Amino acid sequence: MLFRIEDSENPFGCHREYSIPIEKLPRLELAEVEGYIAEEIRKEVNNANNRKLLSYSKSLGVCLLKYNKYTDNKLHINKLDSCDFVNYYDIESDKCEYKIYSLANGVYNKESKHKEKKIVLLNFVIDVSDNNLLDLYLQKITGTGRKKVASPEKDKEVLLMQSPEDMVITTYLDSVYLLYALFMRYGMKKSIHKNLINQIKNLDSYRFEICGEVERYALIEIVNYLYNYGKNDIEMCHRVFQDSQGEEHLSMYYDPILQLHGIQNECFEDSFMLGDYNGNIVSDWIWHFYAKVYIG
Repeated sequence: MLFRIEDSENPFGCHREYSIPIEKLPRLELAEVEGYIAEEIRKEVNNANNRKLLSYSKSLGVCLLKYNKYTDNKLHINKLDSCDFVNYYDIESDKCEYKIYSLANGVYNKESKHKEKKIVLLNFVIDVSDNNLLDLYLQKITGTGRKKVASPEKDKEVLLMQSPEDMVITTYLDSVYLLYALFMRYGMKKSIHKNLINQIKNLDSYRFEICGEVERYALIEIVNYLYNYGKNDIEMCHRVFQDSQGEEHLSMYYDPILQLHGIQNECFEDSFMLGDYNGNIVSDWIWHFYAKVYIG
């Protein structure tokens, strides 16, 4: 699973297309595809003004703590369970092709066959979270490396050309912060996981009237992700969490990041007493099921 914070409220931001119309997809010869991908990766990791790829992280925590410091942006969730591939349409054979392709392929593999084949590039998903390998890749194919200030490795970064089937969380994003905070401190017992999934599934439809039913399913995916892979996520975002704790966080209220920090440093009862801040029905149930385990 991959995660992305979209800075949708910033009118000066570099906004991307999650679903690219077919007429705007690149039409290339197969020999040109690797150069095209490498150039787009170079622009994205070096923060070029004309960058257009979608940058995701393999860590939910990185997105929550590093790229949403005011907790006011959308969380995008992509359910991909694999990276490093290219998907294209072969015009001559009228078939869609799926090929494995990674930074390592670009550095070590020989040139592909059928270089003159005409294709429409549909999508690619490339894990760029190894700084050294990324440098070798960019130097070999584009002749220009990664800027020293850029560190996709720290962000556990994966780049996508497009992501039309994203799920988005906005209304209940505070609940995601709360659940992540409690998971960081206490983990997630099987009973908490089961009860939360059942409760979210059974919430009345009007609870999702503004954001849509997709947010219900996105919340369920988050609960399942933390239960199954949360320990690995916390390891991935360890440095980002340390940076977050060390920064001065200015806020006019007890926002979800302050709450997350507080949960790590307070006993459960003290955190629970402040649980009505940032409250909503999903957060209420999260507190309820954790309290059943840790207070009784």
